[in-house]
Amino acid sequence: MMTSTFMLVFIIAVLCGVILYMHNSVIIVNRKMQQQMKEVMREREATTAILGLAQEAIGTDISDESFLSIFIEYAQRTLHGRGAAVMTVHEEDGSLKGCAVAGIFPPMRNVPNQVEQQLLAHSGKHTEFFKEIKIYGGVDLFNALIPPDKGFAYFNKTQPDIFPKNFGRNAAIILMAPIKVKGKTFAYNIIVSGEEFDEHNISEEDGRYLVRLNEIASLSLEGITVYRERRDYEKQVQTAKEEGMLQVSAGIIHNIGNAVTVAKLTVLEMKEKCLENIEETPEALIANMIVPTIEEKLKEGKLQEFLSTDNIGKQYVGMMKELLSNILRRSSDMVLHIKSLSDKLYHISEIIELQQRFVGELGTENMISLTQVVESSVKIFDETFNKYNVNIGIHAKEGLPKVLIDTSMISQVFINLVKNAVEAMEAQTSDREKNINIYVYPETIDGKKYVAGKVQDNGPGIDKNVIERLFQFGFSTKEKKRHSRGYGLSSCMETVKKYGGMIKVESVKGEGSSFIVLLPVGDVG
Repeated sequence: MMTSTFMLVFIIAVLCGVILYMHNSVIIVNRKMQQQMKEVMREREATTAILGLAQEAIGTDISDESFLSIFIEYAQRTLHGRGAAVMTVHEEDGSLKGCAVAGIFPPMRNVPNQVEQQLLAHSGKHTEFFKEIKIYGGVDLFNALIPPDKGFAYFNKTQPDIFPKNFGRNAAIILMAPIKVKGKTFAYNIIVSGEEFDEHNISEEDGRYLVRLNEIASLSLEGITVYRERRDYEKQVQTAKEEGMLQVSAGIIHNIGNAVTVAKLTVLEMKEKCLENIEETPEALIANMIVPTIEEKLKEGKLQEFLSTDNIGKQYVGMMKELLSNILRRSSDMVLHIKSLSDKLYHISEIIELQQRFVGELGTENMISLTQVVESSVKIFDETFNKYNVNIGIHAKEGLPKVLIDTSMISQVFINLVKNAVEAMEAQTSDREKNINIYVYPETIDGKKYVAGKVQDNGPGIDKNVIERLFQFGFSTKEKKRHSRGYGLSSCMETVKKYGGMIKVESVKGEGSSFIVLLPVGDVG
């Protein structure tokens, strides 16, 4: 009986122990979950706050240093540190330069007590002082202090040699961690606290949290950098396009000017011929001398005798032939002048019409023949080709399908390519004939149909190492060698890519180059 009772009591005790253990385990798990939830919420709040700082940095276009100064203030408040500072990395020499100070942060170099107290009392003044601090080789020194498995350095009642001797008087605990951007150390932040009973003492757990804050800041800085690069790139592309438009407009005006000059010279020559001594013209001699004499002799009945026996009269037939021949030559020359003048005036009208179409169609996409675009582009600069003694020919296959493009933008592409070819041949030392041929033909690549426009010159050609960089934005070798292609090609590529096309380059040094614009065939024939 006693044994049974003992066993029952033992079982009950074991069950109570198990229940108590499970209860405690549940409590511990709940506490851990609550702690994890707190950490998650803390990190969410931090992420929101830091992303807000990044958004503000983008919106106000503040510098990275300004962003870091705001971030270090946030980190100091969040970790309840006494003070904090951030130092940026100088990539060229690996030095660390003071950026900003928040809260009560000890000076990073030995100063008189009076100066130290002023700096501790005014973080704004301290930041100005801190910006003058530079630690040469600081990146290597700081990196050596940080255990790779932690990602932060934690010092409690000790301090590394890189800090001044008096640093620990106001920084019993030091926490350090790097901020990395694209895998490279971009900055270091330092958080400090004291040991007073009413002050939060920074722990190693705070170090792990600081690493996470820095990771968020790193992503924000990368985002800011990408935004700025994209914005600057878009500005540069827009500037390039505007300059391209200005080049086209300037070219149009220049060619109109050339045509007008030729027309003026033609008119001046016609004017001079028309205003020469009227009494000495062949027409005046026939009208005022020969015809009246013949009429007089005819009335006297002596015309035959005068023309056959008179010494002067015998010359009249020859004189009239010569004078009439001279009149015919003058008339023929005048017709040629009038034709030349008419052609120039028509050309001017045509250029103006093309310019109006060029501006009017900007931003408008239409199904159009690429041959028509090429012909218009060449016509705009026809006078320039004549000036530089460049022969240009257009060779287009018939019945080519149309392409969907912005006519003005693709015209600018071909104008740039032809302009580059002219400049390339102008700079070459060879005295051979300068030729540019443009071929428009169908092309199939990887089963996809294109209409190709090839601008081929017989200039000096392009080095292989230059070809690889031709379409990089801003790349140009024209200052070194004017024949090198450069400005505008990036914009050309961007424009052609917009319509699903591409530009290829073929070049043989000393023989010439070809730029091939490939535009996909549209659905409408």
